[in-house]
Amino acid sequence: MARTNKRAEKPGQQEGLTDERSDLKLSEAQRRTVLKYAELPAHLANALSGQGAEQAATQFTLDELDELLDRLEIAVYRAKGNEKQKVLRIVQKVAGLLGSEITPSRLSTHRTSKKASTIFQIKITLKGIDPLIWRRIHTPDCTLGELHEIIQVTMGWAFEHPYRFTIGGVDYADPAMTSDEEVEDACGTRLSAVLPTVNRRPRFSYEYDFGDEWIHQLIVEEQLLPKEGVEYPICVGGQRACPPEDCGGPWAYSEFVEAVGKPDHRRHEELLEWVGGEFDPERFDQEAVNKELRRMRTRRA
Repeated sequence: MARTNKRAEKPGQQEGLTDERSDLKLSEAQRRTVLKYAELPAHLANALSGQGAEQAATQFTLDELDELLDRLEIAVYRAKGNEKQKVLRIVQKVAGLLGSEITPSRLSTHRTSKKASTIFQIKITLKGIDPLIWRRIHTPDCTLGELHEIIQVTMGWAFEHPYRFTIGGVDYADPAMTSDEEVEDACGTRLSAVLPTVNRRPRFSYEYDFGDEWIHQLIVEEQLLPKEGVEYPICVGGQRACPPEDCGGPWAYSEFVEAVGKPDHRRHEELLEWVGGEFDPERFDQEAVNKELRRMRTRRA
């Protein structure tokens, strides 16, 4: 039986990416369209209705943009004729800020039945880092323990520390790596069994290394039909390098990047030697990630 998570959050630690913000630029007419067709909660409606014609950009957190996208995707089916196309254009604009790839043709089949949709498209974003470090994966249903392995490989971590998922207020971890009796067994729990159902794009968190506190937000963007000839899981996108293990967490990572990038920084030589002689924070090798995922599939077989 699932137990409510009793772990106390640290100050400033929240489920969403509340510290990341983007400007959504909508015309006055587009804002009226959103307010007309999307059933928005008060905080989103107030943000959009409070804008004057002279100020076309509204600042939203990534969580707010994701929530707005959920509402707009539903609004597409509510609008008719030319109004539907207006909503679709706004959907594409919001999706672009989130790094999603939603096109009108894909949206028309977005409501595929859950029985047929066996591939989860998940975006993984590391919290507290600017610019964002993120990956997008396609994976069949799996246990949370297996999802942990996929995240480790895809992000670029090294399996050196414990982890936990927090889904719907419940913590899931590997029982062999924790003595906490309040957590559920990640290795015996399937993703499909615990996904939140209150959101069409469910989200939850994954924390790795409780000392450095690398917290990732996972958003299930879509459920897709498997493609013939494609072996899953695969990484289909991403940006920027994974931070080095044990570098101190998000708060210390920015100092690390600055130090290794500036030869005149007082810690340049020290940290560059510690990381192995080189580090490019912009580097992301998708081909290398998928090669490692193929090795992982082989080991499991």
